[in-house]
Amino acid sequence: MKRESLISYAMNFASFLLDEKFAKNIDRIILFGSVARGELGKESDIDLFVDTGKNIDSDVQKTLSMFRKSETQKKWELKGLRSELSVKVGKLEKWKLRRSVISDGIIIYGKCKDIPEKAEYYVLLKPSFSKFKKSRQVKLWRKLYGYKQKVGKKTYKTEGLTEKLGGKRIESGILIPAKNRKEILDLFSKEKIKYTVDEIWSDTI
Repeated sequence: MKRESLISYAMNFASFLLDEKFAKNIDRIILFGSVARGELGKESDIDLFVDTGKNIDSDVQKTLSMFRKSETQKKWELKGLRSELSVKVGKLEKWKLRRSVISDGIIIYGKCKDIPEKAEYYVLLKPSFSKFKKSRQVKLWRKLYGYKQKVGKKTYKTEGLTEKLGGKRIESGILIPAKNRKEILDLFSKEKIKYTVDEIWSDTI
């Protein structure tokens, strides 16, 4: 099923949930995870986060059980829906996956107060190459930052992964839009590169 259809399905559940009396305690409903990112597998869960300062988890889960037995659910299943709804409840600012929700989430109810107006979410990655031999360091630098090569009178530039993903090299670090960080982190993991990470909001980078 297409991503747009799964988002519509999530919005149907949100509407169902907001009809309940306890809905006045809900600040936001946010779609996150693989569906929000557009990284769909055959059986991707549809992940929702209900942002609230109240203890309404049991109420939300009961409502989810009711929704799964509803006519709306049956109609979606006839359309080919195979994905399961997974609903987490809590205060977003205290939740362990907060950064994932902020960077990739789609708000289907409420306002995202955590994101400053017009600001973008970046991560500053600081890799350490000190344990590698010089030859391997150069190879990794080229892969990350690109390089220039002079052939005769012409100079050819090869773009590095950082630039391809919309990032910048800042001293010994890499500043990159958070939504594009996965490919670089995969490279760090593959090459066993140690690194630190900091979160940055900015509307001027």
